[in-house]
Amino acid sequence: MTVVVEDIFTETRKTVKQYKAKCKDLNQQESELRAELVSLQAEHTANLMSQETATLSERIYLNIQAKGLVDKVQVINAMLEEVEEKRTDLKLETVSLLQGALTKDARVKSQYDTNEIVDTHLYQMFMELTEIGKQMQSQYRAIAPEVLEIFEDPKVSESFTATQLRFDSDSYRMPYWQANKTVVHREDIRWACGGHMPPNIRKPQKEVKLND
Repeated sequence: MTVVVEDIFTETRKTVKQYKAKCKDLNQQESELRAELVSLQAEHTANLMSQETATLSERIYLNIQAKGLVDKVQVINAMLEEVEEKRTDLKLETVSLLQGALTKDARVKSQYDTNEIVDTHLYQMFMELTEIGKQMQSQYRAIAPEVLEIFEDPKVSESFTATQLRFDSDSYRMPYWQANKTVVHREDIRWACGGHMPPNIRKPQKEVKLND
């Protein structure tokens, strides 16, 4: 059985797409700032290594250079914080848009009514069971008089036990064995609604079909 579910997140996808488009510039800024930060950290490491073998005058210059690098790092870190703040503000603005989109999308989801589907298939199942039972009972009633004429003969009754001569309509119903009193358990429906086949449900080996 193939079931195609209509997209239940149409409006939500649009909102997320708009959010990601607005995030694109922020992501680019963050990427460039972090790349610059890595470069500055590499320069700072090289500077510290150079100071180990530098002369006094060279160390003065290198210290001035190192201070400049540290100042740049602080500026970049502050800019990264600003980018993160802008991203947070964007998320906060998007929440209300998402809530509206999810509300609209919920109307699409609501068209898939579990109770309606269960009731429909239960009705179809009982219609099928009723039809098979009706035909079996009809066939029983057609042959019963002739069989009972033989079974109920006094001489026959003397030669066989009541069990051997049993021929009643109850014996010609479809057999059914089920530990639970209910045909469909609520938990099984919940499993199915979550996209999982209930663990105690097995595919029947053969499908019974009504004659046309």
